[in-house]
Amino acid sequence: MAMNMYTHPYGEKVLEDVKVLLFCSGVSIVDPSTPSYEELSRRLRDLKQSGVEVASCISIAEPLGLAVESKAQGIKLVHASVYVAEKVSEGYAVMTF
Repeated sequence: MAMNMYTHPYGEKVLEDVKVLLFCSGVSIVDPSTPSYEELSRRLRDLKQSGVEVASCISIAEPLGLAVESKAQGIKLVHASVYVAEKVSEGYAVMTF
């Protein structure tokens, strides 16, 4: 959904700025033992290469041992509550799936 909101498959750009925050179980998609890891990694790479910022909650990633893997994939580690509050105050709308 994030990629389609940023660059729609039919070519037109829908939104100028999209950010993705991995939170709760979403943080674990960077774990190589996760089912569909290769597909998820490719999608994360596509997002970042398109200019979409991808962040992950450090308070979840660190205890799961996924902080290093997250950084290796170019994912920004943030405190989710602070990150969301900052983005909302900057005018971003929050969408969850």
